Amino acid sequence: MKKYILFLLLSVVLFSCARRRTMERVQSYNIRTIAILPIDLTVAGTKPTKITPEQYQERIERNRKFMYNALYIDLVQFADVRLRKYSQVEFQSKDRTREILNQKGITDSAAQQMDTGDLATILGVDAILKTSITQNRIMSDEAALGVDVVGGVMRSAGVNLPLPTYAVRTSDIYVSCALLKSGYAVWSTRFNNSTDWNYPVELAMQNVTRGIARRFPL
Repeated sequence: MKKYILFLLLSVVLFSCARRRTMERVQSYNIRTIAILPIDLTVAGTKPTKITPEQYQERIERNRKFMYNALYIDLVQFADVRLRKYSQVEFQSKDRTREILNQKGITDSAAQQMDTGDLATILGVDAILKTSITQNRIMSDEAALGVDVVGGVMRSAGVNLPLPTYAVRTSDIYVSCALLKSGYAVWSTRFNNSTDWNYPVELAMQNVTRGIARRFPL
């Protein structure tokens, strides 16, 4: 037990030291203002059959906006609550970012493709936070629930079928996030997450944005 506690304490110390070194390295780039770009969300894999293509695209756009708002809120709240000692960084209001992009006629997809140095100049900030997400749909919530129910019934009846004994995945989510200054990534992180019929995509995305905020070095 003592060895386990010692291991945990050592892990915390090493993590804290590594985080501080990362913060100090990123701080050396003299970043004071950051604009968070609208999320780039790509959905692939199995498409739902009970809604129209238009409704499907509306759902994707809704999820994209949801995660953009969640990421902005989590980063700003972490900055306010923690009162980070090693940085005076400020995040540009997402409304201001959108206003400037709209004034310049820059769509969300076009912003993702632009040179980040040029984009930072247009937005009037030192650096850009860019996040890309790919969601690979496997099956619908209804189908996954059906597989779970059938598997439970079969196991109760003593029938051994190659079915999962846990909640069936409905999609896999892959996230990459980078802080860029003058086209150079001064910090980046990646997340993988999965959804199931009892763990919706909104909750999975919220957990991802909180993870990004926890890892953010400024």
